[in-house]
Amino acid sequence: MRRWGAEGMFGLAGGTISNESQRNLDKGQEWMNKKKPEKAIPFLLKAMEDPNNLDACVSLALAMPHDMAIELLKRGEQQGRDSLKRSLGEDCFEDNARYGAPNFWGILETRPYMRLLGTMTRMYVQLENWNKAIEVSLEVLRICSLDNMGQRYWVGSLLLQAGRPADALYLTQQWINSTDGTPPGSGTDFKEPSSAPLTKKIEWADDEMVYPAALAAFTLWGDCELARQYLHAAVEANPQVLIKVLANSKRPSDLKATPSRTLNGRETAHDHLWLTQDLWAKPEVMNWVDGDAFVKQHVLRVCSEPGCGKVEETVKQWQQCSACQKDHWSAHKVISRWNCLFRQVMGCQDLETAGVGVCGVSINSYLFSQLNSFVSDA
Repeated sequence: MRRWGAEGMFGLAGGTISNESQRNLDKGQEWMNKKKPEKAIPFLLKAMEDPNNLDACVSLALAMPHDMAIELLKRGEQQGRDSLKRSLGEDCFEDNARYGAPNFWGILETRPYMRLLGTMTRMYVQLENWNKAIEVSLEVLRICSLDNMGQRYWVGSLLLQAGRPADALYLTQQWINSTDGTPPGSGTDFKEPSSAPLTKKIEWADDEMVYPAALAAFTLWGDCELARQYLHAAVEANPQVLIKVLANSKRPSDLKATPSRTLNGRETAHDHLWLTQDLWAKPEVMNWVDGDAFVKQHVLRVCSEPGCGKVEETVKQWQQCSACQKDHWSAHKVISRWNCLFRQVMGCQDLETAGVGVCGVSINSYLFSQLNSFVSDA
């Protein structure tokens, strides 16, 4: 059950789902959260007997292989479309409908349908069917211009993967330059992007927009001023992306599935790398990024020991420099050994196994005697 927002107050899809279907969905999602899909599936199938419960379809799709999930979601999409036409009007999917597009998110009945489209995009990404992922994402932006789900954050990256850097740059520029938060047509009326350098610094840089913009500009025109401006705005907003790229970290296997997300945080960095890390890892792109002095200032870390100030020579080299690690090791060794001992004793079902209680020695006395010996050894 959704416990926040309008659906938390009025129920999924504005309360159009039966109580029995809702209970089965809740139970199925509970098992899914415990990573036990085999126990979730019977409840989700039961929940899907209510044709309005598209969230059950979404949850079931996440428990299936991606190609099978797509087929299930296609059937759910058609079912949801037919249901919305009956409840909202036959014209609800048409542009500027009397009650419907492009204002879907303001209508509670449409929200499960929107979530289904978002999951369909995710499955197409997993299958690397970039054109289909773009098609579904653009449909989301068409029927919901305010884009409350944040689907726009993927589109620039998807266009890059599909070999459409000009469209990727145009869309990201429209969102970056928008003065009221939403550009006309959600930036999907694709035209030639601007190659002119920025005349002022981006005031509120969004990493999932400026990173694709930087990569698109570099793909189109190489190491130009505009590409560098977007790159600098991106690394300043969220250095985690380029830290992972330059350290040759493993590409994420899926998006960061978490209900709470921080703007320009680890979650958005994770998702951008899931979508585009292979593009950033191309030798010509890596050389461009690695040779930029401004980037290096933001990806090389300073030693975490107060007062040290030493900087890494390579990305992700250390958390502390070697000298501080050596000075810190004596105290750290005692703490580490103490923690290991504590876990050993507290995790032991039979305290005699840990040598405690045989001679009437209390746990605290035993632990502190061991700690004193550790301190002496250090």
